Amino acid sequence: MLQLLIRLSPPPYKKNIRGVWLQYLFQRTIREIASMPIGQIPTRKMLANLQLGWGNYGFVANIDYLEEVAKRAIQASGPILECGSGLTTIILGLLAGRRGVAVFSLEHMPQWRSHVLNVLQKYSIPAVNVCLAPIHDYGDFFWYEPPLSILPQQFELTICDGPPGKTPGGRYGLLPVMKQYFASENTILLDDAHRPGEMETLEKWIREAGVKVEMQEMPQGTYAVVTHSR
Repeated sequence: MLQLLIRLSPPPYKKNIRGVWLQYLFQRTIREIASMPIGQIPTRKMLANLQLGWGNYGFVANIDYLEEVAKRAIQASGPILECGSGLTTIILGLLAGRRGVAVFSLEHMPQWRSHVLNVLQKYSIPAVNVCLAPIHDYGDFFWYEPPLSILPQQFELTICDGPPGKTPGGRYGLLPVMKQYFASENTILLDDAHRPGEMETLEKWIREAGVKVEMQEMPQGTYAVVTHSR
């Protein structure tokens, strides 16, 4: 019915009608997930609806990665670190935050941080801290400058989908900067693991920190499950 309405509408109205529908779809899906029993994983259709309603095309994580994030979020018992905020931030809050598991997301773009915070506030999604963390020059690489004084000491799960691939050093800085804030067993979900920059990062982490890497080659993309022990 909606597609027919969009098709029959005059061109100036098509975009507005689609925008209203996507907003409705996103709101409805947020409420559906929030009303699920704690510990239940959203269906792939729910995740696809969130993805569609969220927009940010070209940057939003794919369904396979979102599903893995959701699975890990319902299992996490300790604080979660996220590198780069976005739709995964919303999912972490809906599935981990409402169980009282704190989420700390590092975001270097002030406007985007405000957008994510507005969505979290609008839907009363709890226990998520989106921290402004500018990209900093560490000498051999660039990475976030996290607000270490307010971060927990024992992150057990890290969702790594940032900083952007064009950043010198890419996502390598996560371990050098944050490993002392990891629990004795920390799992990192590294998105876009098929890209040359991420593959180089994984090779360095293996060589320098002895991490274990399990590549997940999925229909919509590749991510890595990285286990770090100390």
